[in-house]
Parts: sequence; structure tokens; C-alpha cells
Amino acid sequence: MSQVPGDIASNRNGHTPNRQHTTFDGISDPTDAQGEPEYPTGTKFWLLMLTLAAVLILISIDMNIVATAIPSITDYFHTIADVGWYASAFRLCQCAFQFVFGRAYQLFSIKRVFLIANVISIAGSLLCGAATTSPMLIVGRAVTGLGTAGLLSGCFVILVHSTPLRRRPMFTGIMSAIEGLATLSAPLLGGAIVQSLGWRWCFYLNAPIGVVTLLLTMYCFSDPPKPDHLAHIPLKQKLSQLDLLSNLLFIPALTALFLAFSWAGTKYPWSSTPVLAPLVTFTVLMGSFIYNQHRQGNTAALPLRILQHRSIIAGSIFIACGNSTGNVLEYYLPTYYQVVRGYTPAQSGYMMLPIIIAGTVGALVHGFGTSILGYYAPFMIAASIIMPVAAGLITTFEVSTSLAQLLIYTAFSGLGYGIGFSGPQNAVQTVLPPEDVPLGTSVMLFAQSFGPAVAVAIAQVLFVNQLAHNLGGVVAGLTGEEVDRMGLTQIVMGLSADKAVQARGAIDRSIVQTWYLVVGLACATGVGSLGMEWRSVKKTRRE
Repeated sequence: MSQVPGDIASNRNGHTPNRQHTTFDGISDPTDAQGEPEYPTGTKFWLLMLTLAAVLILISIDMNIVATAIPSITDYFHTIADVGWYASAFRLCQCAFQFVFGRAYQLFSIKRVFLIANVISIAGSLLCGAATTSPMLIVGRAVTGLGTAGLLSGCFVILVHSTPLRRRPMFTGIMSAIEGLATLSAPLLGGAIVQSLGWRWCFYLNAPIGVVTLLLTMYCFSDPPKPDHLAHIPLKQKLSQLDLLSNLLFIPALTALFLAFSWAGTKYPWSSTPVLAPLVTFTVLMGSFIYNQHRQGNTAALPLRILQHRSIIAGSIFIACGNSTGNVLEYYLPTYYQVVRGYTPAQSGYMMLPIIIAGTVGALVHGFGTSILGYYAPFMIAASIIMPVAAGLITTFEVSTSLAQLLIYTAFSGLGYGIGFSGPQNAVQTVLPPEDVPLGTSVMLFAQSFGPAVAVAIAQVLFVNQLAHNLGGVVAGLTGEEVDRMGLTQIVMGLSADKAVQARGAIDRSIVQTWYLVVGLACATGVGSLGMEWRSVKKTRRE
């Protein structure tokens, strides 16, 4: 990655008038006569925030609406084995292309890259809606994840460009709350849509929202000027600096890892060649990727100097484990509500309200609390205490668990998740020099996506294995392969009344046993929160 030229750095410190300084790679803020950044104000500022809000709504709905539709999808395609891939394929492409988009925003027009990512996301959603096979749906989810990688990076690039550091935690909290509200609507919309129109419209719904964000971006966002050392780089050189070779190593490495996790213990034993071969492939390709990053130095997709900051490593651990707890829990809650408790898809959507409302409240507490206190680390520590307790309580769910317990325990989990979620992004913007903020953001977004991608794949292996074992005492001769080919609701519907009750109990035990993974991940967030530097967003960053 290109270093900020010395004359630009001296302008920032020496306050040379009528010049521009680089706030981070690829984004230059116009400066006033004192060399301070000029941020948009008034109508322009709020239109930019509206654009970001609309994009976050699109992303949040796309990420979360599929969980409510999973029982219907498994019944349609007659497969449980692919459930983990509906999430992992999305996360795989999202995290694999995160660094490429971070580089693209540096080198190319922010507006154009943002629009391209939006179009890709819409195309992926349409492909999911039109899927005729489960593999086709997985491909559609992968395409959507690719677009989401660019949209997420773009949101943070625009936010950092539009707000000063001292106000950023507040607006990050507001955006997190908006994201939470959109997430809140996803299971409600998903339940209502599946029940009335069918699961395909869960994906088709994203198209009109995507069109709105396209229009808002085209008419409300203006590209910031590029610094001279980037503006005159030839197109061929810009393309070479995207470091596509690293992605040719990175994507197959992650794919091999997810294949190993999805096959291990279900289709093949852990010690079998089809499992060990992808693990070896992952190790070799990841080693090659890391060597290539070291060889390219500052022009790499991920300069290793970014990882030398303690807060970046700690924040990555926290966000990877924390986001994994939320995703694994929320991925199997609709299944618990619909299959074990017998709720309709719409009712299961309503039952997701406590966890998401509490998460939204937690995000606002973090945002405004950090702006007032100046420190984000205390909120992350609080989250690392709340989340394991809540996850432990949720593992007590049974067929007969009271409604009050369902609501309180899940709300408690959402509160902990929301309080800590924005901390790592605030750390990136506080501890890194301005020119490294986009790459630090990409690291956090990668960890935010990579953690759930691996965790959901592992959770699926645990769930299918436990389901085959627990149902074996109810349905004689039932094998793991037969479970893979069945829909979740079909398992219960084909049994007598007494057997159906026992089957629901077996599915409940399988889900709860899968949630033990959530408890472990929630505890692991403490490593990240305790490792964070206590840096105030109110103090001027050392240059």
C-alpha cells in the first residue's frame, strides 16, 4: 500500500493553506486555511447519512432474512446438509473480497465502486430468488456476499470521510441502531413473506431496496478528490495494485477450509482423505498468501504493519467471536421456534424481536456512552461478561420453556451483543494513523465475516451429528445421510403423535447441544476485550 507522501504529511502538521491532506488511502478531505478537514454539513451531510442507512438496511435484511426461511427451504430442496452453506457461502465471498474492495476504494472512484457493489448484491439476490436447486441458491448467496463486501467497506469509507473522529462513535452507534432495526424487520418480513408469498420473495425483496440505494448514491454522493499521487496512476497499474494474486490464493484456501468443516463427521470421518486433503490445501494456500503479503510489503492487500497494533488483533478476536455467537444463535432460533415449539414462520419472526430490540438499545448505549466517556473498552468488557451468561441461559431451552424465559434470555443476549459490537471499529479509527484506517476497517470486516462463516459451518456439523444421534432413539435405523436428505418439518410430520413429541425433544436437544459452541465463543470475546488499549476518542491521535 502506498505511503502518504511527505509533503502531504507536512501539510497536515504544518497547516499549509490551500492544500489537501490524506485522511486515509484513497480519500482526501478538502482542508481549510488551517489544514483541518472540511466535513459535509447541512442537507448534504444528512443525505449522505440517509444513503448509508439505506445500504445498511439492504445488507441487514439480506443477511438475516434467510434464517427464518430455512425450514421452508429445507422442505423444498429436501436437504438439511446444505443449511450451513446458505450462510457460509455468503460469508466466504464477503470476507474473501474484503481486502480487494478496500484497495479498490483507495485507487478508484468511491462512488463507482460503491455502485458496482450494489449492482452485484442485487444480482445475487435475484439469483437466490430464482434458484431451482440448492447449489444454485448457494451460488446466489455467494454472489450476494461479494456485493456485500463492497457495500460494507463503502459505508465505513463514506462515514469516516463525512464525520470527525470525536463524533464518529455517536454516528457509528446510530448506524448500528439502524442496522439493528433493519435486522429486526428481517425475521418479521421473512416470516410473513414465507407464510404468504413463499421463501423466494425473501430474496426478491432486496431488489427494490437495492434500486433505492442506487438512486440515493447516484444523486446524493459526490466523490472526494483523489490525492495527486493516486489520481495520475495508469489504469493498468491500478489493477495490478489490487493484488488479485492474493485473492487467487485466499478464496480457494477459505473454500477448502469450509469444505472440510462441512464434510467432517457428516459425509466423511475426520480422518478421511476428503477431509484431510482440504485442510492440507488450506494450510498450503494460506501460507502462500501470508508469504505474498510479506513479499509485497506496503503494496499488499493486507500490509502486515496493520497487524502490529495490539488493538487490531484484540478487536479482531472480539468481533470474530462476538459476531459468531450472534449468528449461530440467531441462525438456529427460528428453527427452534418453528420445529420444536410449532410456531408459524411469522410467529417465529415475532419471537426474534427481543434479541434484536435489545441489540439496538445496546448499540445506542455504546455509541452515546463512548462519545460521552471517550472510551470504548469498558463497553466491550461489559459485553464479554453479559454474552456468556446469556448464552448459558439459552442452552436451558426445552420444549416446555416458558414464554417469559424465551423473551428475557434472548433479549439479554442481544443486549450484550449490541453493547460491544461497535467497539473494534471505534478502535480502528482511534489507534491507527489516518492513512491506515481503511485497511484496519477491512481487517475488522474480514474478522466480522470470517468468524461466523467458520462458526456456522462448525455448528452445522454439530447439529447434523447430534440430530442423527438423538433421532436414532426415536426413528429406528435413521442414518446421518437420511437426515441430510430430509426437511426439518418433514421429520416431525411423518411420525405418529407420540413419536412426534419425542422427535421435537430430540431436535431441541440437538439445537441446544449446538449452542454449547455459542457459550465457548462468547467466553472467548473476553480475550479480545481485555486486550484492547484504553485510548480515548476525545484525544488527538499521535501522528
